[in-house]
Amino acid sequence: MATYTEQERPYVSVVVAARNDDHGGNMLRRMQAFIDAWVGQAREYHLPSEIIVVEWNPPAGRPKLIDALEWPPDPGPCDVRFLDVSPEVHRQFKHADAIPLHQMIAKNAGIRRARGEFVLATNLDIVLSAEVMRFIADRRLEKRRMYRMDRTDVANHVPPRASSDQLVQFCENHRVKVFTSEGGFDIGPDGLLALEGNDIVAPDAGLRFGLGWYPVDRGSAEPFRWMAREAEIILHRPDGTAPCLLMDAEVGPSGGDSIDLEVIDSAGSVLTSACVEGRSQLRLHIPEQISAGTFRFRIAGGGIPLARDPRILNFRLFQLAWEDWSPLVQFSRWRSAESASEASIRVRSMQPQQTELALNAGPGATLERLELHLADPAGNVVFHTTASLPLSQSNQFLLTLRAGFKFTGLHTPAENNDAKQSPQVLRLEVVDTRPGEDWTAAFASPSPFAQHMRNAAYLHTNGCGDFTLLSRDDWFSLRGYPEFPIWPTHIDSLLCYAAHHAGIQEVVLREPMRMFHIQHQTTWTPAAEKDRNAKAASMGITALRNDDVVKWIDRMRRFNAPAIFTQANWGLIDIELPESTVDTLAKR
Repeated sequence: MATYTEQERPYVSVVVAARNDDHGGNMLRRMQAFIDAWVGQAREYHLPSEIIVVEWNPPAGRPKLIDALEWPPDPGPCDVRFLDVSPEVHRQFKHADAIPLHQMIAKNAGIRRARGEFVLATNLDIVLSAEVMRFIADRRLEKRRMYRMDRTDVANHVPPRASSDQLVQFCENHRVKVFTSEGGFDIGPDGLLALEGNDIVAPDAGLRFGLGWYPVDRGSAEPFRWMAREAEIILHRPDGTAPCLLMDAEVGPSGGDSIDLEVIDSAGSVLTSACVEGRSQLRLHIPEQISAGTFRFRIAGGGIPLARDPRILNFRLFQLAWEDWSPLVQFSRWRSAESASEASIRVRSMQPQQTELALNAGPGATLERLELHLADPAGNVVFHTTASLPLSQSNQFLLTLRAGFKFTGLHTPAENNDAKQSPQVLRLEVVDTRPGEDWTAAFASPSPFAQHMRNAAYLHTNGCGDFTLLSRDDWFSLRGYPEFPIWPTHIDSLLCYAAHHAGIQEVVLREPMRMFHIQHQTTWTPAAEKDRNAKAASMGITALRNDDVVKWIDRMRRFNAPAIFTQANWGLIDIELPESTVDTLAKR
């Protein structure tokens, strides 16, 4: 291999694996868009880089990719290299006839020969936004970091031979779906994540889910959504509704006995919070003057790893709705006949400066004494009273608390409809609580080794084959992707977890940075994966199942160590691969 001076060394190498077989339909146009976008942006942002295309097992009767694509007369600071893995080399691997391209082994061959200080493993139909390219060109990448991104799918009718700016603009205007760490979501006409059919909010409620929410889960009698550690709610309160959101929620198997649900501002400061136990009804009081905005929720506590699910499931939401502001608001429908008869205190109704509590003494008991404490935020009791009540045959009472405030000055929040501008008037309360699900007997039960897992995390592996960026040294320390000659699903996820447990921190690049993926016929869906696995099984091809991945993740969590599957000769380093460049093409 040639040696290069530091001045000649690319800052980043971009590695893709491909063959000219029209995989996914309209492949050459999609790949042309990828090439044109990167080369144009590298020139615009003065980014020394190289594209490495590993052309694996080129099909007979079709031109090589270097000949099938069009190249700019001046690629600027971007070199383009083609590595050829011949059909003879391909036939050395198992399932050679059934699997024409061993994608991860091919990417390893490119990574092993990359010259850049950092290496981006991606695919042939990716276009990056200007914000991503500026971030990279500003040399803000760090070693011991694994950079990941959400994937935004765009319509596939990309304009031919467009400039990089035109391609990015097309992608921005034709977004159809986004793949976050929590799942895949359709993008609505307004640019927000679309609600699903039979979602947990009414279509006309003016409520939308932002980042941090999982898709609707319908595996139980009631649909629900899991929440990540942080999540967003976007609201446009309809006219005539009360400024209170009701949430029917439950602590998940990773939450333990309880979690704290916090409402936070953009800086991460807590505006209000409540301790949630079991299945609870929560009420978020919103300032009357706020009719639209975005609220960010965060979970404190929890984080217990599960035995058969790599996710961290702290909290789920069954329903989210504006409160029906009637004189009497009650939630007895939540309680079974037995729980309704137990001694309890619950909020029956709320009005400005007045709260009504329902006191239920339970069967065979009466309320004989009532104590009232009023304390300041430091816990100092400023008022205390105790009353003995006359005997009564009733075991149910209503307690009304009225507060008369004397105002010495008024605070007028900024008139910009931003929820975080009036943090002092936000309030989250627990209205009602009952026992939640017994997770110890459920499929999503906590791991018996949870207390020994010091570094368990749920990583963003959704679409990780499209964008995984590490330093070259870190790729080499992990020995690249596992080189399994099998159906290429989930292999890239194992690489991500190996990186995490090798001490390489995941960094998810957020908007306005975007990664655009040009849709094609083989876009992943659960149904498509099921069909592919069935096809693989019928052909006798091994496929890495989700259960297999979970077992490997569990092992890495238990020992907090990476699973390395390759030998020292990973990336076909023992084989001399013919190399061509765009420069040599121009000299033909």
